[in-house]
Amino acid sequence: MASLKGVSANPTKANHFLGKDKVVRIAVKNDNDYIAGPNLIPQRKVNGKWEMIKTNSPNPLNPGEKLYDQFDIKESFGNKKGTYRFRVDVERYDKKGNHVETVGTFYTNEFYIK
Repeated sequence: MASLKGVSANPTKANHFLGKDKVVRIAVKNDNDYIAGPNLIPQRKVNGKWEMIKTNSPNPLNPGEKLYDQFDIKESFGNKKGTYRFRVDVERYDKKGNHVETVGTFYTNEFYIK
């Protein structure tokens, strides 16, 4: 699982099929002793370059919490076949759940919509 600063995120499987799979599920985890989590931003590889998809999903997680997030293939990815990954901004939050800072960025493994 890809991780940075105690926050992990990765798609639960590498291959997704149009007409069969409706969502891309992402396992997210916070191993810190404070509220932190990944802000998931999907990217699509176009002509060898990564392009941002204009959507995101912040996941403030309590210490030690592990959950699953998901992106709808039709709504988020436009039912387009291709190679994708998530840019993950690692976010830190205060005890009330308010955003404090972005502490780093990493990228998940690539996954495919076929």
